[in-house]
Amino acid sequence: MFFQNTSSCFVALLYFGATLLWASIQVLASPVPNPNVDIAQYERRTDFSFANSQLSKRAIEVNVDLVIGGEGKNEHWYLLIGPQLFQAGARDFATMDATKSKLTTSSYNWDEVESQLGGDYYILPLGKATYKDADDQAKAFAKIREIRMTKAAAKKGGNCMDYNMDVLKLEKKQRHITQEVVDAYKLEYDDNYTRVSKAVWGVDLRP
Repeated sequence: MFFQNTSSCFVALLYFGATLLWASIQVLASPVPNPNVDIAQYERRTDFSFANSQLSKRAIEVNVDLVIGGEGKNEHWYLLIGPQLFQAGARDFATMDATKSKLTTSSYNWDEVESQLGGDYYILPLGKATYKDADDQAKAFAKIREIRMTKAAAKKGGNCMDYNMDVLKLEKKQRHITQEVVDAYKLEYDDNYTRVSKAVWGVDLRP
């Protein structure tokens, strides 16, 4: 009887010891921050994908600006929305038949093309555009890039000023800008439409 009780205690002690050993191994095997890296830095590294996903979900507000480059026959109007410059232009204004040919729409990263304007431009602030997050902004810009000119460059509705108006109307429809932004542009549009049409295309058009 004594032997049986002693044997049971021995088995229990062995089991308890094995459990402690296994727990110690698990602790040693678990990842520990490098002593040269502070805890906050360690947490940032181990949670990098989560942080990126959170950043991409933040609301975005950017400037909407009218960029006017050149003068006289070379005057050209662009629309700058945040980091993107949108325009309707032509490869060679001198050889194109403006009464038949349509302008081509395109967009560029402002940081990459600003130097190409050679400082021969000025900027008129129009207001702000807002987007739910980076994905929402990307989708909005993609829709802008789908805009195509439907009339010849020398016709009403076919020049770079008309393109900018089309872009702003789309942004307004998508609720990324307010009517005040459209109105700020329309003021410049109405005041300069006839002058620019005559200077660039040699036609007398009314806004």
